Amino acid sequence: MNQTIKPNFFIVGAPKCGTTALSAYLKEHKNIVISDPKEPHFFATDMQKMRTTDNKEQYLKYFKDVTDQTFAIGDASVWYLYSKEAIKNIKQFNPDAKIIVMLRNPVEMVPSMHAQHLYRTDEDVKEFAEAWKLNESRELGNNIPKYCRAPQNLNYKKIALYAEQIERLYRYFPKEQVKIILFDDFKKDTKKIYEETLEFLNINKDGREHFPVINENTTSKNYWIKALIVNQPKFIIFIKNIIKKILGKEKLNIASFLNNLNTIKEKRKPLEDTLKQEIIDNYKNDILKLSKILNRNLDNWIK
Repeated sequence: MNQTIKPNFFIVGAPKCGTTALSAYLKEHKNIVISDPKEPHFFATDMQKMRTTDNKEQYLKYFKDVTDQTFAIGDASVWYLYSKEAIKNIKQFNPDAKIIVMLRNPVEMVPSMHAQHLYRTDEDVKEFAEAWKLNESRELGNNIPKYCRAPQNLNYKKIALYAEQIERLYRYFPKEQVKIILFDDFKKDTKKIYEETLEFLNINKDGREHFPVINENTTSKNYWIKALIVNQPKFIIFIKNIIKKILGKEKLNIASFLNNLNTIKEKRKPLEDTLKQEIIDNYKNDILKLSKILNRNLDNWIK
């Protein structure tokens, strides 16, 4: 593959901050290609089970849709910002890359991340309040769910330490190559943020007016069915491969069908006031620090 065909921008996180929606909108622009799969996490070498491949040649094949009309090539892996190695690896890979960061109030982000972990079977404790209490135990390597791909991502008291993560980002990339978006702004005026992002990427506006809601909160009707779908045993994979070969098909879509049957959209329960305050207290110093870094008033995050 031509080595010039490689990502020149990265949506690095944070998770549950609007990254899926933004990447979906960008992907529909005729001059932009997003990797397939969207979140390869190739550069997060400290999260091996999150990576879809550790082979560079295979990674570059994720951008096979690039044409002569493609001017922006993106990788939207949401754990890059939190990873201790990804940003450094991206810098070595493409020092001219542009970096997009999306941030959300930790009081909203952290329980939303717990719900996503639960849906993906990285988490097995259904109630967020209980998972929050397990934080210290899990840091010691205890109470790690069987199917968890990256135990460090269960650290609900650290995953939203944005100031610390942004400081690490700025050690490798200059501010002019970084665009930071607050979820509140994205939600309030999606079109404005979308067009600002296109400008940041040096891509012409496409006149887009419709921005449908993407990645609503979902949950599984049955955790173990979901676990079987996501973490398929080797004998099931073996049988599937035989059937695909016999039928001459690349995909059977059985897992997608079962997953849809097992999935429901569900609003999360509001946090108890005491737990909400615990989250605020845990992140308060980092939020104040982030406020200075961004030169932005974030008092509404600590109220």
